[in-house]
Amino acid sequence: MSKDVQDYLEKGMYGTPQIKPDEKRKYLGTFRERIYLSMTLAEMSNTSNLAYFKEELAHNPNHQVLINAALASHLQKTYMVAAQKANCSFKIVDTENQAQPEAIGLVYAGEEAVNIDPISVTEKYGKRTQPEAKQIATTPVEPAKKTSWLSQLFKRV
Repeated sequence: MSKDVQDYLEKGMYGTPQIKPDEKRKYLGTFRERIYLSMTLAEMSNTSNLAYFKEELAHNPNHQVLINAALASHLQKTYMVAAQKANCSFKIVDTENQAQPEAIGLVYAGEEAVNIDPISVTEKYGKRTQPEAKQIATTPVEPAKKTSWLSQLFKRV
């Protein structure tokens, strides 16, 4: 068989070959060389890391934020609001086996290679300290249950 026919058959059986699939899986669908900042799922609950994320958005504007779908929804909302305020687009990425605390939870990446080192928020901003770094609540606060006016009326009697 000729090389062209063999390539055609392999594409049909196995799909189109991908460049660095493990790297793309780890970094939520993008390449390591395009990333400005990354955070693990565990790091995303720290408020000082949220401040560092906002600082990175201000220094390198108009890129895309990729958020792991395994992240708690209230934390997703927190980072989505920060991205919206900075006029950055964001995307929720659902990848398999990305629910461990050490898995990548957020990636701020551009369209072209920037080759910044380090990209981890703890390596990049770890030496700087902010007073009273608090943890963002890991469970959403439930709103108080509202009762109807009719049940309130009969309670009083």
